[in-house]
Amino acid sequence: MKSLSIMMIAALLVAGSVPVQSQAPGQGAAQRVSPEDRARANACEAEMKQLCAGKTGQAAKECLQSNSSKLSPKCKAHVSGS
Repeated sequence: MKSLSIMMIAALLVAGSVPVQSQAPGQGAAQRVSPEDRARANACEAEMKQLCAGKTGQAAKECLQSNSSKLSPKCKAHVSGS
């Protein structure tokens, strides 16, 4: 009984030390956000909400480029520079 308890405690300690990564369903290594996309998202937050809601990655970039006349100077700089 004592050795079973020790084994259970050891198993719990090992399980508790394993890092867990939380990801939304469907998000794997291929869908991680690049630093350039993150900078664009920060600079273009308002435009993304208003003009390109729900779009990500290349689709978001293309949406912003197609709406370049409506972008703020800060956002336009990130879109034209990418």
